[in-house]
Amino acid sequence: MKYDSFFDTEENKTLTAICTRRLIRNIGIGGIIWGMLNLAIGIEAIQVTMLNAGIIILGVLMLITGTQALREPSFEILKAETIVVALLFIWNVGISVLNLMATGRMNAYILIFPLIITIAFANYYRKLGHLREQIDSIEPEKINATKQMCKELVKTKLKNEPSVIETKNRRCRVKFMDKTALFIQRDLMRAFVGTKEEIYLAIKNPYIKSFTLQFNHPVGKLTYYFDRKNSEKLKTWLSSESTPADESIETKQEISTAQPETVLSN
Repeated sequence: MKYDSFFDTEENKTLTAICTRRLIRNIGIGGIIWGMLNLAIGIEAIQVTMLNAGIIILGVLMLITGTQALREPSFEILKAETIVVALLFIWNVGISVLNLMATGRMNAYILIFPLIITIAFANYYRKLGHLREQIDSIEPEKINATKQMCKELVKTKLKNEPSVIETKNRRCRVKFMDKTALFIQRDLMRAFVGTKEEIYLAIKNPYIKSFTLQFNHPVGKLTYYFDRKNSEKLKTWLSSESTPADESIETKQEISTAQPETVLSN
């Protein structure tokens, strides 16, 4: 997946790994719900035929992998969840074929939801595959320290902190530092650091009063909308040194060739 090169800095690798682990936890919650649903269906269906014991076994496996994703999120756990979800879909297809052979009828609609779940898990597995080493190698101490820093920013009262702004929908907050800014979403699903140059290049149109910033994140595209007040604060911060927000397009193109510093300051 193509993404902006500044996400390869050590600071952003750490933040991406932490956010991805949180995403895997959320996926694990979905896996637990899916496992419980299949377990309930299996307990009811086993009264019809012992063949339905298969869905009970797979439902239990789904519960186990989902619980493990909550305890120790990793790419291997996501892989295990994806395999179990795929097996559940295959089981549903097999049972539907047996019903067709026995009765001459098959309700294809019952396969739609399992197919959607399978595609969703497979898509997450595909999207997060290139982050495997980052997810599994990050040190627990670094995770805890960075998570604490992000939580403090989310809890900060804007009136008391002029160096912090937020998007229109209050989904994301931005803390201005010396030459960099920290972006953090309230759900802690995305967080990253960017220099003034990198942030300026992300502005879709720097000549309007309300800014829209767009980043190509390793997990997908991010778009943030700011109102006039917060856009003015962002413009002032960008203009404080070498990257004024009212520069010409030619200057913007020159910035793209620069080698910015990416130091995460506290």
